[in-house]
Parts: sequence; structure tokens; C-alpha cells
Amino acid sequence: MNSRPQPPAQIRWAGIIAIVQSVIALAFAAFLVFRDITGAEEHSLVSDTSNIGWVGTGTAIFMLIIFGTVLAGAISMLRGNKWGRGPIVLLEIILLGVAYFMFTGGAWPFGVFTAVSAALALYFLFNRNSFAWSEARYQA
Repeated sequence: MNSRPQPPAQIRWAGIIAIVQSVIALAFAAFLVFRDITGAEEHSLVSDTSNIGWVGTGTAIFMLIIFGTVLAGAISMLRGNKWGRGPIVLLEIILLGVAYFMFTGGAWPFGVFTAVSAALALYFLFNRNSFAWSEARYQA
């Protein structure tokens, strides 16, 4: 018999949102590595060193660490484990700031998607059912 209480629908939805966000970010990270490997030039980067061609790969490694952790946390949370909620909350708060810069940078369609998905995930993580489930998980 499974001693873990199954997560409520709100926790599952927050996990699904985090998984979708992470998959999109990891796909972009793979795109950055592909651009570096194929030698695509980035005209917005200016440097005298030859290592400037690997900025995309460095960014991709950073994204792999961050979004990989969130992906693992979301899967853990969907399975009824208590670990995972914290990294997702932190990412969603950061994504609200990222959405602001998307708006100010003229990428408002992406900003709307980012802000709405982050706000929804935070709403799902901070409602009464989610708190009750989290409390039950930490008392177990």
C-alpha cells in the first residue's frame, strides 16, 4: 500500500506547467548548442577572444542545471513526493521577472505566455488544497 497521499489536482497542474516550461527551455538549450557546433554567428556578441563562439553552450549548460532540477522536482511532485515544490516556486517567481523584460523588450507574446504560465503555477502551488497536501507530506 502506498503511504504517500496522492497530490491534489492543483499540484499536478503546477507540475505539468513546470514540465512544459522545462521542456521548452531545454529544447532552446539544445538549439543554442546546435548553433555553437555549426558555427552560427551571433552579431549581438562582441569580443576579441575566440571563446565567444561557445557562449551558447555555456548558457545551455546553465539552463540544463536550472531547468533539469525543476523538471526532476516536477516529476517527483507528480509522484507524490514532497521534494520539488521549492524549485518550482523559485523558478516561477524568476519567470515573472523574465516576463517583465520580455514585455519591455518587445517580445510581448512570449511575455504573456511566460507570465500567465508562471502566475498559474504559483496559484496552483499556493492554494488551500496544495498547502494541505504539503502539510500532510511533511508530517509523514
